[in-house]
Amino acid sequence: MKVLVIGANGNTATRVIKRLAKSKHDPVAMIRNPSHRAKFDKLGVATVLADLEYPIDHAVQGCDAIIFAAGSGGKTGKDKTVLIDHIGAIRSIVAAQVHDVRRYIMLSSINNDINSQSRIAHYHRAKAHADNHLVESDLDHTIVCPGGLTDQKGTGLVSLKAELQGSGLTSRENLAAAIVACLDCDNSVGKSFSLLDGDTPLADALRAL
Repeated sequence: MKVLVIGANGNTATRVIKRLAKSKHDPVAMIRNPSHRAKFDKLGVATVLADLEYPIDHAVQGCDAIIFAAGSGGKTGKDKTVLIDHIGAIRSIVAAQVHDVRRYIMLSSINNDINSQSRIAHYHRAKAHADNHLVESDLDHTIVCPGGLTDQKGTGLVSLKAELQGSGLTSRENLAAAIVACLDCDNSVGKSFSLLDGDTPLADALRAL
């Protein structure tokens, strides 16, 4: 599959790209800054310039799947969270529908709620709105909701649950592995699940969804 990775220059998304580059799939890195192109050139991965604050149809066309791993980041204001994590995500979902890109994997977060009162309520609300829009679409979607992200070495051992509220940590390596594995896991289609570091081999956890 030709897989568009939105937000490709991010920490987790870059790990996703590297895994895809070693798989049977054909990744395309969607980036906003032309200076990021060199990193993906070294990986032998194609890039496309696009910005979630504007139409991205040119990036989506011809793809078979989308992995949404973009985020406004912790250093931007709440306005950017709405523009990227909420409106930008919905823009990509609509583009997928328009251009018949059936498979869509959303990197989300645990504790999302449109009525969130958490310490980062603006983020949890934005992600929840985007997730809800995806669920209500006709796309073959999967929503992966990790806990607090770490740079710890991936163990391949996880805890997957349908319960999307809670706490815990998720290594970015385990998260990237799960996102890529979902592309070839029909059992993950139409599912939303929390992903934390745990004791179950990833493949077994996905089969048990």
